[in-house]
Amino acid sequence: MAIETRLQGLLHNLDQGTLAVWLWRTAVAAVMTVVAMIFFVFKFNGFSVPEAMDQAQIGRQIATGQGFTTLYARPLAMHLGLARTGRLNLPLSETSQAPLGPMVNAAVLLAGRTNFKFGPEAYVSPADRVIVLGTLVFFAGSMVLTYILGCRLFDPRLSLLGVGIVIATDLVWRFAFSGLPQMVMLFFFTASLLALVAGLDANASGRRAKAVVMTLLAALSLGIVTLGNGLGLWIFAGFWLFAIVTIKPRLTIAIASIVAYSAPLLPWAWHNWIAMRNPFGLPYYELFRKPGTDSLAFLSDFEPFLHFDFSDVLVNTADNFMSQAAGLFSYLGGSVVAAAFFVALALHIFRSWRPAQFRWAVLFMWSGAAAGMSVFGVGAAVSVNQMHILFYPVMVLYGLAVLLMLWTTVSTNQPLLRTLFLVFLYIVTLVPLAGTLAATAPRVNWPPYLPPLITRLAEWVRPDEAIASDIPWATAWYGNRLSLLLPESIGQFEIIHSERILGMPMVGIYLTPFSRDLAAYDDIINGRYREWARFVLGEIRPEEISSWMLRSAISLPVDNQCIFYADRPRWR
Repeated sequence: MAIETRLQGLLHNLDQGTLAVWLWRTAVAAVMTVVAMIFFVFKFNGFSVPEAMDQAQIGRQIATGQGFTTLYARPLAMHLGLARTGRLNLPLSETSQAPLGPMVNAAVLLAGRTNFKFGPEAYVSPADRVIVLGTLVFFAGSMVLTYILGCRLFDPRLSLLGVGIVIATDLVWRFAFSGLPQMVMLFFFTASLLALVAGLDANASGRRAKAVVMTLLAALSLGIVTLGNGLGLWIFAGFWLFAIVTIKPRLTIAIASIVAYSAPLLPWAWHNWIAMRNPFGLPYYELFRKPGTDSLAFLSDFEPFLHFDFSDVLVNTADNFMSQAAGLFSYLGGSVVAAAFFVALALHIFRSWRPAQFRWAVLFMWSGAAAGMSVFGVGAAVSVNQMHILFYPVMVLYGLAVLLMLWTTVSTNQPLLRTLFLVFLYIVTLVPLAGTLAATAPRVNWPPYLPPLITRLAEWVRPDEAIASDIPWATAWYGNRLSLLLPESIGQFEIIHSERILGMPMVGIYLTPFSRDLAAYDDIINGRYREWARFVLGEIRPEEISSWMLRSAISLPVDNQCIFYADRPRWR
């Protein structure tokens, strides 16, 4: 009889008790580990996002004791530095990228004692792999925090199901292996959500002191999120509005939360102020970009005419808003579960006050992020300004809760049907990820990146020499050489060289399919590369540059699609 009782207890635990919860947790962790290993071993072919390479090389600068500096020289930043301060700090102060990603990269590179050299027949940089491993640690940590958040808002079962859907989302894995700081930001963002929930609990029970402390911790975490991307300021704006309306004492919250949020940002703001007399850095000047002007072309202008026109800002914002609205579903991973979050805003279906109130906090912060992305742009689904991904896990939790509640109201209470409905949601979510895992990944992100070639090309250039390129973020990272974004005009390039503005001579130009592979021939001869069109297209004859500063040229792989112009035949 005792044996039967124990067996029944064990079966109960397996079905719905503590043991079952731990088995499901272990299963989710195991699946996440397996998917991570498949991506890392078979699918990862290096970085393909420019900002990822840029932040990686900044991280190396920090790791090698050179501070928050960069090897990627932007003509616009050079102009602003000279115009505002009268000098250009060398090595160049970094004023474009936020510091959180580079600092984490630096820590990972130091901890891994990374070897930056490519092995025989290797196509992926060892440093790329090390950085991705660090990102995966934060990804795993953010999933743990998401699970805890789901338990606080709903219950352990729904929370675990929600985490499983997040892990089954292709977009999340693309970010995890992109080299961008979004997974690090997600960790601190989820931590801020947990602190805010604790603050709301304390506020509801009349514990004002704890409510203030937890709200300040949430604000501090959002400050760290902003260290990953300046658009975090817009997220904090939504948080601040929600907090001062909801949590008491309101005046204390209003003032103290700003102080807590600003604390981690002050060193970064001071760094930007020293470099260009502007605490917001180079991204601030996006507000000066004329409508229709390519962002990269704007950065490549060494002699810009900067004139603020509010009507231009409105036009750019409207364009960015429409583009963001059109791509919103893809920004949320193409997930119907996450999209169901917006249904949760319209339906009064939460019996508990906590999820009912907290959904408005999520909405306020997400609205702030969306507004910021409308002003400064967002780009592709996997891009540095894509902030929707930070809200994806909490939206999945809410969306799953809504869908399960709606399913319960329209169907009979049949466990089998509910299970089939969950299986359907997982299958819909898994389709893109399954396609990615089944596809054969190329060995490198060509065109235009061929890291081993860039490393070999860098051996032709001494450390006290600089080159220009249409992909300077890649030559700075893989080549470890000071790399100038190809200026708007040949004249600007010659001025930068002749006046030694970078403190060293310009000895080469490396051009790739990045500038060649435009939509049409007219885009090259009339677009951002119009003055360089014949160089880009390889139409320059040797006799035409025989007396120029870069008088030698060589075509490079793959299939002679890259060209390197140099002051002499350095490849011999």
